[in-house]
Amino acid sequence: MLDDPQQWPEGTGLYCVMNAGDLTENHNRFQLAPFTNSRGELGSLWANILGLSFVLLLEPLDISENPQLARGVFRPGQIVITYPNSVNWLAMSCDDGKEHARTMSLKFVRQIHL
Repeated sequence: MLDDPQQWPEGTGLYCVMNAGDLTENHNRFQLAPFTNSRGELGSLWANILGLSFVLLLEPLDISENPQLARGVFRPGQIVITYPNSVNWLAMSCDDGKEHARTMSLKFVRQIHL
């Protein structure tokens, strides 16, 4: 699959699993967790990068096995991150010949002191 993106089954790839109204905490950690399917095989990887949650689906989409993907954004084109004094863009591309222009946004709400 890594050698040829055209060989990925339909529905496989990166999903952003954050939805409108979700709150997240921006932290300087990278978290990664594997998920196995009903056959005990690696079916997907969940990743949290600076508070942004993604799932990399490695097998055809089955909502009954991956209900968190029902509202996820499949292969987003970019994420716009807005802070009080700056705007940052995280642009992504996929070599699959399809348009993935969906823009998601993340807005700074408040500083949390622990």
